Amino acid sequence: MENAIQIPLLTLLFSAAISENVALYYFLGICPLISISADLKASFNMGLTVSLVMLITTAANWAIYHLLLQPMELEYLQLLFFVLIIAATVQLLELFLDRFFPSIYEVFGIFLPLITVNCAILGVSMFAVLREYSLIQSLVFAAGSGMGWCLVICIIASVRRRINIDAVPVHLGKTGITMLIAAVIALAFSGVSELMSGGF
Repeated sequence: MENAIQIPLLTLLFSAAISENVALYYFLGICPLISISADLKASFNMGLTVSLVMLITTAANWAIYHLLLQPMELEYLQLLFFVLIIAATVQLLELFLDRFFPSIYEVFGIFLPLITVNCAILGVSMFAVLREYSLIQSLVFAAGSGMGWCLVICIIASVRRRINIDAVPVHLGKTGITMLIAAVIALAFSGVSELMSGGF
C-alpha cells in the first residue's frame, strides 16, 4: 500500500523536476535565468529562495482555492488571490532576510523583489489547481518544480562561468548564449526522461 502511494509521488517529483521542467518545458521564470545566472552563488541562492517561495505559496494557494474560493463559488478570483499570496510571501521573506541574513539580502539586491513577478511561481500554483492535485501532490509538484528550476539556473551559471564572453559573437551576446545553454540542457533533460521511460 505504501509503495502504491510513493510511486506516483516519485513520478510526479521526477516529472516536475526533469521531464516537465517549469523553465525548460513551459518557459516560465526565464527572466531570472538570463539575468542572474552569471554568478553561481547568486544563482544557487536565488534557486533556493524561489523553491521555498514556490513551496509555501503553492500550499497557501491550494488552501485558499479549496477552502475559500471553491465553497463560495469564487473560483474566477483565483488569479487575484494567488498573486496577492505570492506578493505577501515574498515581502515577508525579504523582511526576514534583511533582518537575519543581511549578506544574502545584499547578494540578491534588486532580484529578490523580482521573485514576486516570477511567473514560474504563479504557474506552479495554477497547474496544481488545474490538474486537481491533492495537497500532498501539490507540495510534491512544487518541490519538484523548485528543484528543477534551481538545477537549471545552477547548471547555466556553471557553464557561463567557463565561457569567455569576449569570444561570443556580438549579435549573440550574453542573452543568446544563455538561451543556447538552456536549449542544450532541455535536450539533455528530454533524453533522461526518454531513458527513464524506456524510450531508447
